[in-house]
This record gives sequence, structure tokens and C-alpha cells, in this order.
Amino acid sequence: MKATRVLCLIGFLLVASGIRAEDPIDGEVTDDAGDVKAAAAGSASATEDDELTIGASPDATLAFVFTMPANANHQREFPANRPVRYLIGFQNRGEKDFIIKSSETSFRYPMDFNYHIQNFTQGQYNRRVAPKEEVTVDYSFFTHESFAGRPLGLVVNLHYEDAEGRLYVNNVFNETITILEDDSSFSTETGFLYLVFAGFIVLALFAVQHFLNKLSRKTGLQKKRQPQTETGTTSGAEVDFEWIPREVLKQNEKSPKPSSPKPRKAKKVD
Repeated sequence: MKATRVLCLIGFLLVASGIRAEDPIDGEVTDDAGDVKAAAAGSASATEDDELTIGASPDATLAFVFTMPANANHQREFPANRPVRYLIGFQNRGEKDFIIKSSETSFRYPMDFNYHIQNFTQGQYNRRVAPKEEVTVDYSFFTHESFAGRPLGLVVNLHYEDAEGRLYVNNVFNETITILEDDSSFSTETGFLYLVFAGFIVLALFAVQHFLNKLSRKTGLQKKRQPQTETGTTSGAEVDFEWIPREVLKQNEKSPKPSSPKPRKAKKVD
């Protein structure tokens, strides 16, 4: 019984493998593989019209330059926490219009530019460029202080399309840059340290002033408690007359001395 079932199953598989589908209209015979190939060819031709071109159009010329910071075009060094601004020049050398759609800026891993570290907001333009016309677009972004002291890959792509609707993505900048620490920037940590240091100075001055006031009070009390002794008047021999003008001394010598009153005699009583 088992052998009979196995033989029946093998025969069924052989018959099923030889079956072909007939077209009910013209009777032509086609296989499944041909249908798959035809569908693939159709999809390829459909996507060929809306193909995204990586690179510049032969009728377009692009230029890229940094405006901030000033030395970025030569040294490729950018201070942290500062704005970076660049310009993209677009020249239409063809006979049809172009539309500049947007710019895409991102930081990449310097060892592998396929790895994204930070993607900035796209710059939207939607600006039409007529034949034989030149247009300049700009974009700016900030470099975060967390990237200071390390190299990064900077990639800038420009998206635009022609009059036929063909899209282009042109890489206008793709190099390694260096983010520098910004010494001139005032951070919150530095400000807090300055504030604490100023507080310590104020407290120290207050303590010194309090100590001096307390010391002056003690000395004042000691002076008040000491007994005061009278020295009396000095005799004429001990007086220094050098500071007195000579004219005054001469006048005193010439002036008559007051006579002492005579003593009165006591009356006798009878």
C-alpha cells in the first residue's frame, strides 16, 4: 500500500510539472518565467522616466564657497558654537529652465561618510533659474560645542530639477573639517565659577571689616578706662619761643607791665 501511494504521488508531480496555461483568446502558450521577465522590464521602463540622477546636469555649473568663518575656505577649521554660512552658485548654460529645490547639510563620520552623525534642517529655495542665468543661494548652521576638538565629515548636497521633471542631486562639498574650541565664548559653568569666586571675595572683605571694627572698639574702651593725669602749666624757662614771631615778642617787651594793686590799709576802729 505504501509503495502504491508513493508511485501515485510521483506520477501526480510529473503530470503537474508538465502543465502549461493556454490563452483562451489566441491559444498561445506562455510560461510563468516569461511573465516575470515582462513585468520586470515594464517596471524598469516605468522608473526610467522618473530616475534620480546623482550628479550635476550637463547644462548646469555649480560653485561652493564659505563666507563664515573667513578662513574656512583654506584651513577647514570651524569654531564651536559659532554660525557657519556658505553660498552655492548655480549657472544655467542650457536652453531650458531649472528649479533649485533645496540644500541638504549633514555631519558624517570621518572614517565612513555613509554614517550620519547630525542632519541639519534642509534649506528650501524653490527658485527658478532661466537659461543663461546665474543664481546664488545661501544656508547657515551652528556647530555644537559637543563636537569641539574632533574632526567631522561635512557633506552638502543640492537638489534641483530641469524643465522635464528630471531630479538631480549634486554633491557640492564633501570634505573633512575640524571643530575648534571657542575660547571667547562665555559658558554657564565659567560664569558660575566667577560668581562663586566673587561671593568668596565679598565674604572675606566683610569678615575683615567686621574684625577691624571690633578691634577699634576694644582700643577705644581701653583708652576711656585709663586715668587722665594733669601735667599742669610749664614755666617760662621751658617754653620754646622760636616759633613766635620776633615782632610780637618786641611788642610784648615794650608794652608796660600792669601794676599790681596796692594793698589797702585796714581802718582802725576806735
